[in-house]
Amino acid sequence: MRRIVFKHIRDKINQASQALTTQVRGVKYFSMPGILLLSLLLDFSVWFPMICRSIALLFQAGVLVKLAFEEKLLHLRFRRLSWQKKLIPIALFGVCLLFYFEKVVILFSMWGESFDFLINPYRAYSMIFFMSSFAIYGLRLNIIARFLGGLHLRPAQTMTMGFLLVILVGTMLLSLPQMVIDPSKIVIIDALFTATSATTVTGLTLGPISEFYRPSGIWVILFLIQTGGLGIMTFGVLFSLVSNKRIKLQDAVALQGVLETESVGTVRKEIRLIFLLTLVIETLGALLIYFFLPKETDQPIFTAIFHAVSAFCNAGFSLFSTNLEGFLGNIPMNGVIAVLVILGGIGFPVISNLLSYPMRRKGRAAWRLSFHSKMVLSISGGLLAVGTLGIYILEFQGTLAGLSWFDKWFAAFFHSVTARTAGFNTLNVGDFSDATLFLLILLMWIGGSPASTAGGIKTTTFGVMLATLKAMLNQREQVSLFRRSFSPLAVRKSLSIAFSSSALLAMFLLLLLFTEEGDFKAIVFESVSAFNTVGLSTGITSELSPIGKLIIIVTMFIGRIGSLTLAFSIAERVMKGKYTYPEERIIIG
Repeated sequence: MRRIVFKHIRDKINQASQALTTQVRGVKYFSMPGILLLSLLLDFSVWFPMICRSIALLFQAGVLVKLAFEEKLLHLRFRRLSWQKKLIPIALFGVCLLFYFEKVVILFSMWGESFDFLINPYRAYSMIFFMSSFAIYGLRLNIIARFLGGLHLRPAQTMTMGFLLVILVGTMLLSLPQMVIDPSKIVIIDALFTATSATTVTGLTLGPISEFYRPSGIWVILFLIQTGGLGIMTFGVLFSLVSNKRIKLQDAVALQGVLETESVGTVRKEIRLIFLLTLVIETLGALLIYFFLPKETDQPIFTAIFHAVSAFCNAGFSLFSTNLEGFLGNIPMNGVIAVLVILGGIGFPVISNLLSYPMRRKGRAAWRLSFHSKMVLSISGGLLAVGTLGIYILEFQGTLAGLSWFDKWFAAFFHSVTARTAGFNTLNVGDFSDATLFLLILLMWIGGSPASTAGGIKTTTFGVMLATLKAMLNQREQVSLFRRSFSPLAVRKSLSIAFSSSALLAMFLLLLLFTEEGDFKAIVFESVSAFNTVGLSTGITSELSPIGKLIIIVTMFIGRIGSLTLAFSIAERVMKGKYTYPEERIIIG
């Protein structure tokens, strides 16, 4: 008897659900954008009372119900699309659902209370909701679906889209009220600025992150730093290894060109080694930092982990309000930070080559320091020496005055290290002389080494440029270094990277000088720091206008993916023309 009753109830429920599904699907497709526009008007109008926002939420709830029942819409109705591309509307629907509930919570908080300061987050979440909703309906168009179906991204394009996706996800997470201490200060462009700075491992901030974000928000920033530091495609290959899937040949060839592996078959081994080295180095660095932190530090374990990851990824983010200025005399901690920055900046191929040194004497005769490692270590060492000596001389009577001779040398060495795209500082950069700022600009422009977490044009590019200049002065046609010659393609690529980087930097600097009012050298320093993903600042970051913030955001993004994109394109086939033009003479110089 009970089974019959339960079966009858279940049949009634199924009939009711089928009827509801039929009614929901019966709503005309073209009426949904109209409902969204009406709710948009009710949401953003300043003349309508609070009840209108509640009505808007009801309309938006109906839209969500419509999207939830419209399986064909969420799957784009096109079976030929891969499951990765079908996830696009499903992810957008998740964004709509998340920010819809956030809007409900904020509206409930504002109801009957004078919480007008929550209106800005409410409108920000409304914009995210509406853009995601309209994007879902836009995907219904055949032309967009066909475009997605025939989209075959190259490795460089995949990497760029990966960075964009991570930045957008980070922006949405950092704009949630659970991530910030004061929800009234939530501004989408500020969340976008922080997410971009963390993903591009730049380190520029609009204020102390520990005073603005809760621990949950700082964990998001830490994840963005680690993801952006190691690279999007590197993480993609790691997920393939974990799931025992094969790496696409195109991705393997691209990663071979970036990681300087001997063959395509060793890419999997190199990826495993990269993550193992990262885990070991960051763990040891965190343990040492934890040991050298002051006893009164809040949450010393998390603080140590955060700074170890930030240092190895050359990000420059710090949980302290004045970065590391309060640790000027803490030589052991600054030494650990400097070592982590150097290890992250020289690149994984160099670290792997150094670790392959045999411990037994029998195998040492066969071991060889690769040409790439020689070039990176020699140029990096020379830049560190020049930077240390220059900062010491230029700031001897300035910011270094009053310190002991050892503290002076170590502070100069520390800033010579961090100027190469790390971004930490123990001295106030705003107090540096103009000559010191110019020296730091040169160091920031060169940056770190290839296949590393650093930015800049890279040490090898700078080395090839110096070797080219030396060959020209000696009237030699062959460009060489350490008794090894460079291919003409390597010389052209080095000059192309240097020229394109300088041209892009000049363009962003011109835009920033046009939109911002302030000291010329401070704006120049800020733009160079952003483009080369350094993170050092004279203190004008928080004073930027919304347009200035947007320019810096684009500058950080282009500066991060620019050199990496060109590095990925190294592995792609070089197109040769079927014919050549006759040569002509030109007067140069």
